[in-house]
Amino acid sequence: MASDINVLWDILKIVLPALIVFLTAYFLFRDMLENAQKEREFEFRVKNSGQVTPVRLQAYERLALVLERISPQSLLMRISPHELSASAYHQQLLSQIRQEFEHNLSQQIYVSPMLWETIRGARENLIGIINKSAEEVGRDAPALSLSEKIIKNYIEEDNQPIVIAMNELKKEIGKLF
Repeated sequence: MASDINVLWDILKIVLPALIVFLTAYFLFRDMLENAQKEREFEFRVKNSGQVTPVRLQAYERLALVLERISPQSLLMRISPHELSASAYHQQLLSQIRQEFEHNLSQQIYVSPMLWETIRGARENLIGIINKSAEEVGRDAPALSLSEKIIKNYIEEDNQPIVIAMNELKKEIGKLF
């Protein structure tokens, strides 16, 4: 019995230090590999930031332009309401908003998902205001009355969607610089 304990003790004297050395080496190598990976990722980001930053800034500029172009004031000034019915004008406004947005869909890959959702929400909110205004004036009303109603309804909004989206865009750009 005593010899079994001595044998077990001898085995533990050999295995325990070996286990400690193994675990120490494992954790050191793991940390070293993680640090090397982080360093490579950092170098990659630094190397590519010179190429990506101008493209991202251009995306922010384009999205600011989209928001400006679909704002009711700008949209209604660009699309003349003369000699159109409210129904035809309504369709032209919606078509113009969709074209502006679809033309710049690719910019979403350069901005945060939260900002993109804010911009999409602003567009949907604006479309809702235009649709509500079109219902209020009627299909056969003159287009000028629809444009006046859109401006009135937009101004009455507590949180104007285009303004909110533009402020979020500015905040995100501010985080970059």
